Amino acid sequence: MTALQTTSTRDALVAEVRRLILSGELPPGASLTETMLASRFGVARPTIRSALQELVARNLAQRANGRSLIVPVLTEADIKDLFLIRTPLELEAVRVIVESGTSLARPERILAEMDALAADASWADRVEIHTEFHIALVELAGSPRLNRIYPALQEEMQLCLAQLHNFYPGGTNLADEHRRLLAAIGSGDVAVAQAEMREHLSTAVRHLAVGR
Repeated sequence: MTALQTTSTRDALVAEVRRLILSGELPPGASLTETMLASRFGVARPTIRSALQELVARNLAQRANGRSLIVPVLTEADIKDLFLIRTPLELEAVRVIVESGTSLARPERILAEMDALAADASWADRVEIHTEFHIALVELAGSPRLNRIYPALQEEMQLCLAQLHNFYPGGTNLADEHRRLLAAIGSGDVAVAQAEMREHLSTAVRHLAVGR
């Protein structure tokens, strides 16, 4: 039985199930039943129901046939739709960052942390730092509304990324991709920076399509 230690048992359960989903330990289509979670974590049913409601709200759980909850199975159409929204947001953020000459110090620090992850770091940890990198990058555009919209996409984006671990053995290639992206943004050339961002996002879509 896995022990949960945090300020709230419900929050701890949400965090742990989320970690299991993002690491791939609970794969797409896996059942999320109250019985399974009660057996695994020794948590009361009301707490489990509350945690599952939060996971549904975060798009990390969905109803199967209108009844039991499962880890969402993202279709190719789902993936393309997510990137349809994400791509113009990040391309515009890149344009603003380059034209304003904003310092890239924070994403550079996060990239260094990505580089420093141990070879045996979990894919969930890599997904988290990847998300932190992109959120930090978008925040540099300085748009309060963009900063409200963009993070709301990230739970589903992380669900997508959870399916990509086979393409990044050891995580080295993941760091390399983001190093190239940051170098392109730092070049001061909007066309170069946007082209690299478009390729970065297109690569993820291609990998996800293959991995389904």
